[in-house]
Amino acid sequence: MIDLAPILIPALCFGAVAAAVFLLGQQYSTYARVQRRLPVPLRSDLPEARPPEGFAAFLVHHFDEKRFGLDGAARERLRRELLKAGFFAPYAINYYVFVRIFGVIVAPLMAYLLSGFVADMPPLARIALVALAALIAIAGPDAYLSRRQRVLARRYRQIFPDMLDLLVVCVDAGLSLEAAFDRVRGEIAKQSGELGRNLDMMGAEMRAGRSLIEALESLADRMGLDETKSFVTLLRQSVELGSDIGDALRVFSDDMRDKRLLRAEEAANKLSVKIVLPLGLFIFPVVLMVIMLPVVVRLMDVLGKG
Repeated sequence: MIDLAPILIPALCFGAVAAAVFLLGQQYSTYARVQRRLPVPLRSDLPEARPPEGFAAFLVHHFDEKRFGLDGAARERLRRELLKAGFFAPYAINYYVFVRIFGVIVAPLMAYLLSGFVADMPPLARIALVALAALIAIAGPDAYLSRRQRVLARRYRQIFPDMLDLLVVCVDAGLSLEAAFDRVRGEIAKQSGELGRNLDMMGAEMRAGRSLIEALESLADRMGLDETKSFVTLLRQSVELGSDIGDALRVFSDDMRDKRLLRAEEAANKLSVKIVLPLGLFIFPVVLMVIMLPVVVRLMDVLGKG
């Protein structure tokens, strides 16, 4: 009689893990849909108007960017990069300076202390480990900001056509473009808090006296997308030439939706190539082991009896 235990046990374990992952995925999907439907209160006050308290006050007092050479153009460039990465806090630069200094000091120290637990570790290897930790601490924050910017850019490109559709509906209903942006801000914030915060900042700039085009140019600079810059150029030309803004928004929305579909098709076509490496390294060896293990066990049993 064939012993099915070597096959049934891995199959049952795989089925249990797959069922658990499926149930957790369903619960998370339901939770995400509910959260997207919840109303998001619009904040009329700006965080810059609040005085620093607690740890923020400590950072402002001891980690002022001007003390570390971040003044003028360098400060504006760093602030722009932080905004593109989704860090809208008024003291984001102070947090960035603190993380850079803390990482450069603590990471090499931790690497040196951990190397002391390794017996008979050569001094050259210890120096290399400390240098590697320092290099990671120096390059880590910038790499994290770049990754956050890529993630947010991809999210902005997915949501931007929906925002344009809402703007078209509001403009066709008779609202001005400024009122349309103010109306759709709450709906967009349900899908993307970062884009909603950008729209909040744009509304605050217009209330402070800036024109719509200037506020949109600032929005495009914060988001860092070519599509947003093209959108600002389109609105400027529509306003200057007196053309129908609703038609311009509708055409631009259709174009961005087509680009989003093309990006999705491109990602789907790359999937077959990207899946080759995981299949070759993880899936195929496990399948071969599950298939060959009973045969190897039976052969060893037969050879042992012989």
